[in-house]
Amino acid sequence: MSRLGRFIRGRSERGGSSINLPMNRVKGLRMNTTDRTMRRNVDERRLPAGLRSWVILCSVSLMLGVGGCALSYDTTNTPRAATEQLVLAQAFQRSLIDAVAPIIRPGQSVAVETIGFTADQAYANALIERWLSREGFYVPKDGKEMLVVRVTLDAFGTLSNKTFFGMPAFSSAFIPIALPQLTLYQATRQRGLARLSMDFLDKTTGQLVGSTPTYEGDAYYNEYIFLLVFSTALSDLVPSVP
Repeated sequence: MSRLGRFIRGRSERGGSSINLPMNRVKGLRMNTTDRTMRRNVDERRLPAGLRSWVILCSVSLMLGVGGCALSYDTTNTPRAATEQLVLAQAFQRSLIDAVAPIIRPGQSVAVETIGFTADQAYANALIERWLSREGFYVPKDGKEMLVVRVTLDAFGTLSNKTFFGMPAFSSAFIPIALPQLTLYQATRQRGLARLSMDFLDKTTGQLVGSTPTYEGDAYYNEYIFLLVFSTALSDLVPSVP
């Protein structure tokens, strides 16, 4: 037994009580076999420092991803915003860029009928009438037209989707403050699509005079936000949206 151990034991016996202090708990003394085994077991259960950092980082990323990552797809909503109107209008105009009217005697008068699933047929009618006028047809709208152009709109609308990564706005009755949205990355994409075909009919007999193939046009406008404050937009609109 060391000198310090004998001193502690002697002081305990003279005080009328026997106190046996573990020698390995006194600073500076060597640990016994049991303590060394316990220390080794604790060290073996601990993760390495580098691995602990990765576990913490992955846990935080998972919590953030589950709570603030979203991907949603929406159909068009009315009334439409200005950018949505521009995307849709240019998609329809581009569908007519390569359109060719059947070989019909120039100067004939025509009436336009549009069939589709949307409520935008009046606008489509106006664009078709303008295109027919440029192709050499006459659009009098007096009820005495010789031909009827029946336009079939297979698609005329927009598709939008939004990707968000960050922390959404949060408020609760148990927390007196409201947390604003924290955006690490957000992409809002909007695409307009128009697909149509035309049939030229004799107004008196209803006989099919000629048909066009199916034409299609599209346009897009995308907005991006990075790291809370940085933003940019990509689009093929001409002219571009300011």
